[in-house]
Amino acid sequence: EDVRRPAAGVIAHHGKVVKGTPRAGDLALVTVDTQRRRDIMRNHTATHLLHAALHAVLGEHARQAGSLVAPDRLRFDFTHPEAMTPAQIEQVEAWVNRNSLENYRLNITFKNREEALASGAMALFGEKYGEVVRTIAIGSPDPISYELCGGTHVSETGDIGLFLITGESSAAAGVRRIEAVTGRGAYELVQRRFRALKQSAQ
Repeated sequence: EDVRRPAAGVIAHHGKVVKGTPRAGDLALVTVDTQRRRDIMRNHTATHLLHAALHAVLGEHARQAGSLVAPDRLRFDFTHPEAMTPAQIEQVEAWVNRNSLENYRLNITFKNREEALASGAMALFGEKYGEVVRTIAIGSPDPISYELCGGTHVSETGDIGLFLITGESSAAAGVRRIEAVTGRGAYELVQRRFRALKQSAQ
């Protein structure tokens, strides 16, 4: 049900005992909720494309200030002094979808931290990184997105499916927030909107 890091180098898996009485040293069968994991992977990779899209549309000052990656949605906070215009929101959404459809492969590598930063990988402000870091490059030879990241991702951007922005708002002074859906969540949103249009037309 959950995974935590209670101490450096220790990964603890939490779950429910459904049969028997486990003791230290016993083997345990662990399964991953595949559908939930894939939804999270889509949303996580979409945040990387969204970050790159914000740079392309708003400028390099639009940097990540926080995020949430859930199975049913994503939330992305970024530095920007004012509300985005409807045209800018459309441009960002179109940029993400266009590059998702290009079906870029994700190149995931482990590098020395200084080497990764020197080669242009983006690090999050305030985040602590070890000597060896995991880098996510989308597209090659010139990546459209290149970040340090330890999260789970799709193999190719085409796996994200449709990307829809559902909201843009203020998160704090000088920080804006975008909420969006991808994949199954985006399909369900489109279906709801079509249903509402049909009912209104009737």
